[in-house]
Amino acid sequence: MPGFRRVDLSLAMVLLGAAALRLWGVDYGLPHTLARPDEDAVFAIAQHVFTGHLNPEFFDWPSLFMYVVAACSLLYFTVGRLAGWFGRMASFVAATTAHPGPLYLIARGISVAAGTATVATVYRIGLLLFDRTTALVAAMYLAIAALHVRESHFGLTDVAATCLLMLAFLFTVRYARGGVRRDALLAAVMAGLAASTKYNAGIVVLPLVWAIATNAGGGSVVKRVGLVLVCALLSVAAFAAGTPYAFLDPHRFVSSLVAISEHLRRGHIAAQGYSWRIHMTSSLRYGIGTPMLVSGIAGGVLYVYRDLRAGVLFVSCPVVYFAVIGAGQTTFARYILPVVPFLCIASAYVTVETARAIAAWSGRPAPAPVIAWMLAALIAMPALLSSIQTDRLLARTDNRVIAAEWIRAHFPDGARIFHTGRIYAHVQLQSGFVPDPHYPSVDYDATPPADLVVVAHCPLAYCDGPPDALYGRLTDYELLEMFPALDEDNLRLVYDKDDAFFVPLAGFEAVTRPGPTLLVYGRSPTAADPPVSRR
Repeated sequence: MPGFRRVDLSLAMVLLGAAALRLWGVDYGLPHTLARPDEDAVFAIAQHVFTGHLNPEFFDWPSLFMYVVAACSLLYFTVGRLAGWFGRMASFVAATTAHPGPLYLIARGISVAAGTATVATVYRIGLLLFDRTTALVAAMYLAIAALHVRESHFGLTDVAATCLLMLAFLFTVRYARGGVRRDALLAAVMAGLAASTKYNAGIVVLPLVWAIATNAGGGSVVKRVGLVLVCALLSVAAFAAGTPYAFLDPHRFVSSLVAISEHLRRGHIAAQGYSWRIHMTSSLRYGIGTPMLVSGIAGGVLYVYRDLRAGVLFVSCPVVYFAVIGAGQTTFARYILPVVPFLCIASAYVTVETARAIAAWSGRPAPAPVIAWMLAALIAMPALLSSIQTDRLLARTDNRVIAAEWIRAHFPDGARIFHTGRIYAHVQLQSGFVPDPHYPSVDYDATPPADLVVVAHCPLAYCDGPPDALYGRLTDYELLEMFPALDEDNLRLVYDKDDAFFVPLAGFEAVTRPGPTLLVYGRSPTAADPPVSRR
């Protein structure tokens, strides 16, 4: 039918736009392997699995995503070897350790695909719960949601876990609407796989339990309890399939869970207080824009008010997730990502309902879809602008890479370097994960003194400047070059303060490129070396 074809074309355009926003700048930071913290850990675990060690020996995250990255890396190696690009596996591992860019892009490609697939999943959920206009608006909202766009660029577990969580919720809604047992079982499997990608994504089982418990056609209480138990077993089995060593290496698994729980409770580095406030006033405010956040909350409340059973089904997962993730003091913005698709759907619901109310009040209900899209454009504009600004920065060469290239060009014979701040703020003078012996890092009180001192400035705690003891020593150095990256005095500049990720959430006009501002000092020709102790 023509109407269906128009909707399909509109959905295709939304998905194409979503993919484009997630692919723009997908090579961000490379060859700097620490440009997006934690990608290096994913790479190391995937390489460990790739070389035949199936036990990741790391349970801060479940292992499904790393297994998928390892499988895709194996496929890449197999195709490359057949094509004559690679030799034996050992040489491939050595080459990708020195030049890991292609494998980083494989992991990032998985996130791009998962992020785009989540947009399609949101459309299907909106279609089941509401109507085509609401579904399409919801998909558009997620397609341009700045936090989801930003995190879909990187080979981390959050976007993939959110995709599986939303697939589990999609099958839950299908079960709630049709009462087909198979949908409940599929929802359980997806929930287990989601938990096997990010532990807390397993919260998506809550709406499934609610759907089974409140399904009037689900049979007797005994049958419903039986279905819940079967779904629980399937979820555990799916989790075990993706993270088998949680059961094969239980001591290490449990120890990691205890350590993670304590870390989430105590906080990471910024010590900003409980995460509820930070996620609401920063992560979500800037991650999807204030209009979408406010209308999303209003949409959830309105849905519960109008239809208690369906409303509770919808809000149970995001509300409980928000409560759990907000109870601690570790506040990475990406941790709130599973809430974003629900807010997009709820915002679309209230957008369309508002448009229909306006059209009915005017006595002309026919223009309701036009009014809905006009409202949607206004609500989406802040998020879209943030996504474009984020991608614009991600597409630019990172300041740490530029400084590294300058040092190599001006000190081709090597140099001993003291870097201020933490490792994430350092310039990368190495090939992938292979240190370059010509550019060793030394302490500020090393003997003989460092040839270069690289000072990093930024609003994050990872750029804590030179230690006090170094200030006196800097009189023996002269400023050789400055690499500005941002205006730290801009009051609109907002970063995720727990994350060593040098792309802001807001205040993009203050940033010229990713990374900290870097100042490179060199030893003054007149500086005398301190005496060497003979003891």
